Amino acid sequence: MLVETYRTPRKATSAEERYKQLSNREREVFQLIAEGHSTRQIADMLCVSISTIKSHRSKIMEKLDLDRPVKLVHLAIQLGLVDPELK
Repeated sequence: MLVETYRTPRKATSAEERYKQLSNREREVFQLIAEGHSTRQIADMLCVSISTIKSHRSKIMEKLDLDRPVKLVHLAIQLGLVDPELK
């Protein structure tokens, strides 16, 4: 059992630890997604292609161990990155 524990890749145990694994650009994209901006809007804001934003979103979700984009917003609220009240 002990050997199996070391052989199995470990995932970060908390949302904060997983968030710290993101690059600065991934954090920026994550913030913009959580604020409700569309993929096209984010691409225009950051002067990159839509496919680049889609790639960032995919990597963010993988690093944060999320299976649906809506969970990005839930996690951002948990981390205090966005206000849960709609304005």
